[in-house]
Amino acid sequence: MSTKKGDLTLLIPGANGWEIWNGSPIEGLSRHSESEQYRALDVSGLPAGPIQMALPVRQLVALPFRAQTTDLALIDDLAEMHLERNGVRPSLDGGQLTDHFVYATDEEETSLSAVVLSPPREGDLPKRSPKAFDLSPRCLSLPAGKVAVWKELGRWVFGIGHGDKVLYFQCLPGERLDDRAGKDVRLAMTQLQLQGLLPEKPGEAVLWTNGGTGDARPEEIESFARGLGLEVQSSPKPSPVWPTPPSKLLPEDVRAERMEKASKRNRMIAIAALVLVYIGVAGYFFLDIKKAEKEANLAERKVTELSGGTTQLMALQDKWFELAPVVESDFYPYEVYHRVAECLPNKPERKVRLTQVTIYNQPKFVEGEGLSMSREIFVSGEAADTNDIAKFAIALKKSEELQKYEWTIEPESQTRTGAWGFRYSAKVSL
Repeated sequence: MSTKKGDLTLLIPGANGWEIWNGSPIEGLSRHSESEQYRALDVSGLPAGPIQMALPVRQLVALPFRAQTTDLALIDDLAEMHLERNGVRPSLDGGQLTDHFVYATDEEETSLSAVVLSPPREGDLPKRSPKAFDLSPRCLSLPAGKVAVWKELGRWVFGIGHGDKVLYFQCLPGERLDDRAGKDVRLAMTQLQLQGLLPEKPGEAVLWTNGGTGDARPEEIESFARGLGLEVQSSPKPSPVWPTPPSKLLPEDVRAERMEKASKRNRMIAIAALVLVYIGVAGYFFLDIKKAEKEANLAERKVTELSGGTTQLMALQDKWFELAPVVESDFYPYEVYHRVAECLPNKPERKVRLTQVTIYNQPKFVEGEGLSMSREIFVSGEAADTNDIAKFAIALKKSEELQKYEWTIEPESQTRTGAWGFRYSAKVSL
């Protein structure tokens, strides 16, 4: 089957291996082929042209939460802080491994799911780098008011939707669909309800089938329904669709490859520009070589006359650089305190109160490097609403005047008065 202009090729996890779908995003996709390979690297027969990849649930973690704001400019930072508080924020050198997806909004708050992608292991990515990545649950139409259960690469997974959006998904333990798996789904739904993230408990579950040997047997479905406490209906798995716009997820291996291609292209452009400049400069000097020699000789005499003063100037500059850590006004305690206070979200009314701000500028001598400074800030305070504290933390990290400091944001804790206390620290070494 040939790929037409405007068509896309989707690599998506199937029940017992990876599947290849292609076609028009408007007219729908059709199955091109399927394999029994669990590793994407081993999949062959991909059509020519760019490919999109749906990431399997087993490589993803979903953490839904509610943000007490509808300001989309704050959502990115709040999602990152939510992942950091839960201890699942990945390292920055792994590529773009986080994203978030809004599934509901009202007048005062936004409900969304923050998603973390585990760094791909060897064999998790295909031979050709995908053009874009997304989540396999977002490529399937999750039924409203129901729990969808399906099989991916030999593992059972489930997803819960809200309207036409994805609210939550999870990979079930083990390879069998049994009473334990049903209890795990019921426990996840209970936790979402207690957190106020699941507006209505699903009334039934839908088990998607593929018409193959990997489908669950009747006794397995009965055991799963007993553990879940809901009626389970079977229906064919729907054809996938490609979400628009796709996610921002981009593993480091693919990002590095794209950067290398861009760097190579920029190098070729730079080399061509240098060649043109060289030809132009050579032609200019060829036509006016005598004038250039005269100007060079005059410049050499001036440099010789000023050499003594230049030596003194360089010595003075070296001394200034050595004293810079002490005399730089940017790190005066009063200036630093003023910049921290400017980040408080206390306009038009006071919402966050600072109880203590400690600023250290400790000089130290490092052998072979001279004078250095160890600079630290410790900020403590309290507020009635954790959202105001979050805004303060975001403002500290985004402040251009405090950009030399690296902030450590600790979780809030409730004080004896009922307010929420916080303690932040920052450090910069010069």
